[in-house]
Amino acid sequence: MHVGIIGGGASGMMAAITAAGAGASVTILESGSVLGKKILSTGNGRCNLTNLSLDPSLYQGSFRRHAAVLLREFGVADTLAFFESIGIPTVEAASARGNDAWVYPACKEAAALRMALALECERLGVVILYDTKVSGLSKQEGSFRILCENGSNIRADRVILSTGGKAFPKSGSDGSGYALAQGFGHGLVTPLPALGALISSHPGCKNLSGIRVDGELSLLVEEEITARERGEIQFTDYGLSGIPVFQLSGRAVRELVAEHRVMLSLDLKPEQSREELFLDLVERKIRREGKESGTLLLGLVPSKMVPVLFKLCGIPLHVPCEEINKDSLLKLAEQLKKLGFEIVDARDFDACQVTSGGIPATEVSLALESIKVKGLYFAGEILDLDGPCGGYNLQWAWSSGHAAGLAAAKEE
Repeated sequence: MHVGIIGGGASGMMAAITAAGAGASVTILESGSVLGKKILSTGNGRCNLTNLSLDPSLYQGSFRRHAAVLLREFGVADTLAFFESIGIPTVEAASARGNDAWVYPACKEAAALRMALALECERLGVVILYDTKVSGLSKQEGSFRILCENGSNIRADRVILSTGGKAFPKSGSDGSGYALAQGFGHGLVTPLPALGALISSHPGCKNLSGIRVDGELSLLVEEEITARERGEIQFTDYGLSGIPVFQLSGRAVRELVAEHRVMLSLDLKPEQSREELFLDLVERKIRREGKESGTLLLGLVPSKMVPVLFKLCGIPLHVPCEEINKDSLLKLAEQLKKLGFEIVDARDFDACQVTSGGIPATEVSLALESIKVKGLYFAGEILDLDGPCGGYNLQWAWSSGHAAGLAAAKEE
């Protein structure tokens, strides 16, 4: 059994290792000069490879049912054991949200994990064709013909498409796999950027650029709260970034495409109620009597935020604190609890971590085989499934790669 794998990223390497381990002859066709280039950027270069508290319900997309099944067949414990077996022990760390445990290689180097996967492919006799861009895929007389831009062509009994989505195209994920699947009649859930920064029309963003604050973000769709995230939010000249923003970005983009109004509401003091904040501001006003109003929030928020907040509340910057009236203090307490940012767009695929959308689940079996053409399999980000930060998307790569590799290696 010869299995051709188009795309040598995380899911492609896992598929290759699994298929070769099951006795198949395997060839990886990789468009770049190295395998798993995108792995190097995961976890800020440390590679957050899975999550000890992984919750399948947090995935988005039509493959959620597939994910629930495949994560039982090759889940977190299997992933940890696999990496231990190829020389990559792991360590856990508390997440930014504090409610789950993210897992990294013990050395905290994504490059080590990428290299270990590549070495395991080589150990198992996987043929790796680098700088080999696939331009066409067809099936004739029971076997596949893989056409390459360099003029070569390869025959395979089974093919696994693990080309990724469109996120981070410099790694090779340029969306070309979609066209190969569509050549066999597959449809496509519109690919959208996910796990990325969001663009806001708020005029204060430029003045807030460079600030980092801890707080709670609420995603509002048509004024209804649909999700919340806590953590460090980063302001940029175009909008908002940081892990909480990334976690909400996929949902936000889908709502924008549906032409819904999308807002992010920032609670700068989630541990206090609005009433408690108001009383705190009253005490600060008394304490700062005779001082400029700009000192009212000293130590409470970053100094660059003060002019933005005061402008929203109609408070002059250079009047004595005692001239700030009760209504202004109430407005200020409200802004500290609900600082709103209208979202108008997301950063493009160059600046996001994963793709939302892809090949729909209605066209793929639980074994990840196409229901349109026998012997064609899929793995990883090319499928319509994406998860939050914290190892979810790499775990899907391992689980789906294992499932596709195992199924593709089976004899009739």
